[in-house]
Amino acid sequence: MKISDNYNDFKPLRPMKILVYLTTVFFIALSCSKEEVNSNENNNNTSGNIITTWAHTFQPATLNCSLGDTVFFDLGGSHNAIEVSEASYNANDPTPIENGFEFGYGANSFFVPQEAKTYYYVCVPHLPEMKAQIIVE
Repeated sequence: MKISDNYNDFKPLRPMKILVYLTTVFFIALSCSKEEVNSNENNNNTSGNIITTWAHTFQPATLNCSLGDTVFFDLGGSHNAIEVSEASYNANDPTPIENGFEFGYGANSFFVPQEAKTYYYVCVPHLPEMKAQIIVE
């Protein structure tokens, strides 16, 4: 059996390689994304109080909840969430506030607001675009 030196003998394999490549890219992109969950009502139902990440954003960017609700964080592997002051938030400064919440990269955790106020938080490596707030009433 002779191995062909002619490139044209291998042309039928090219569409298959492209199909395999595109399928792989599709599944990688699909596995890296997270479902967006929005809070619809201000009630004690914790199912809507979930903060996720997508690209360089927190989803949702503003979460409204009630005092005592549990707020869940489901962060992607390259994202953290650090509570900052309003001044730091506005200045894109990642300096954490004393006794504020801090969730590490890829964390799946929660926090329960103990005070009715606006909580500001950022993802340190992705400032200035990746910041959000939790408004507690």
